[in-house]
Amino acid sequence: MKMRIKLLLPIARGGICVLASAQESKPESGQPVPAAKTPQPGSIVRAEAQSIAVITASPAVNTNDYKPSTDRDEAAVCTKNLEKINAAIEAYRKDKGDVPNWLSDLVPKYLGDTNVLICAVTTRTGLQSAFGALDPKIHSSYLYEFTPMDIPEVVKGAWPGPKMTMRQWKRQQMKLAGSEVPLVRCLLHEPALNLSVGGKVYESPVYWELNFTNLTTKLEDFSPH
Repeated sequence: MKMRIKLLLPIARGGICVLASAQESKPESGQPVPAAKTPQPGSIVRAEAQSIAVITASPAVNTNDYKPSTDRDEAAVCTKNLEKINAAIEAYRKDKGDVPNWLSDLVPKYLGDTNVLICAVTTRTGLQSAFGALDPKIHSSYLYEFTPMDIPEVVKGAWPGPKMTMRQWKRQQMKLAGSEVPLVRCLLHEPALNLSVGGKVYESPVYWELNFTNLTTKLEDFSPH
């Protein structure tokens, strides 16, 4: 049965709640949901408010507007930052055998220049990436996708499913997209910028998963399950 997914951002006590609406019969627990009508890039997220509430390991509030830049020069600067972050993550992974819990874990041994964590759009506007958990230990423009924290409620509003950590979910998504799953994201650009697990920087809609949907893989297949 066809599903219609929308990401709505209404004002709610200084934060935003993300709501997913669907027209479907309720699936049994643990069963995949029916295939959805694929949203068109650029029409997925509509910013209608000023801030967004998120949960981090050290509870914080993400109060950033969704005002992505289309400036290609700013995107080029951000891409270079992501490449440097990737080099730091690779060095960390070589020493520790796994990716860090937060980007702040890279500082100072693997990433001495913390300016690398600041996107050009943040420098110009003061904004950080919206819609997700910000690093609880250091000021950063970027969203780190492989934290060991539970999936924030604001994210589960768009991606319903059983309770699991962000890292568990992303590794689950790797069964569909392999090393193309984002490790770090910057939503301050349109299109968004992603640093993949495999070290590649690529552009995508806010829903990066749309880059990997086809006749057999639907958007809902990327949900926690």
